[in-house]
Amino acid sequence: MQYLTFLLGSLMAMLGYREPQGHTSIVRVSGEQAVLSRTTVSGDHARFQCLQSESGNCFYRLYREHCREQPGGELCQRQALGDFSLVVGGVRDVQGLPAGFGQQVRARNAQRRD
Repeated sequence: MQYLTFLLGSLMAMLGYREPQGHTSIVRVSGEQAVLSRTTVSGDHARFQCLQSESGNCFYRLYREHCREQPGGELCQRQALGDFSLVVGGVRDVQGLPAGFGQQVRARNAQRRD
């Protein structure tokens, strides 16, 4: 399967197709791969893809971080932008995200502490 993916990607590159820049997250627990997720961002639009997860779902948390200098260092606060989940193979498009938004992706749902 990985070989086929590589071949298709190479063929598309030779034909001039370029996928927008993205971010691939691989979360490992005790050396084992727990989550494989891909996020592609273009302007204020982001596409989230859950590629593999030990639980069968990817749980996403989107946030914006505000930081300011303090005498002892930098103080940062996170503003929650939203939570959602995708089943493996699922895709979600989100519009209107601020530039530089952050994300966390997990195999298990976590309780919010903000």
